[in-house]
Amino acid sequence: MGTTLFRYIDLPIGDRAAFELVCARHGFAPVHFDISASGSPGEPAHERLVTVRRAGWVQSYQDRHGQWIRQFEADLTCRFFK
Repeated sequence: MGTTLFRYIDLPIGDRAAFELVCARHGFAPVHFDISASGSPGEPAHERLVTVRRAGWVQSYQDRHGQWIRQFEADLTCRFFK
């Protein structure tokens, strides 16, 4: 399994806009988080695993066509990333 590292500015435009909106709603900026994705070569992008890190907190989400952003927001609501 290969790992591709990228920042929020490297996300597809729709994911980036949604991520920025979620961050703003919860008082964060996208730069407060490190994002990486991993997937197998030839695997569709929507099947990748997206990992979000902030300080000592790490959470991974299945992409599923941007579904990870909803799960990320649920974690922000629960103050997972403090």
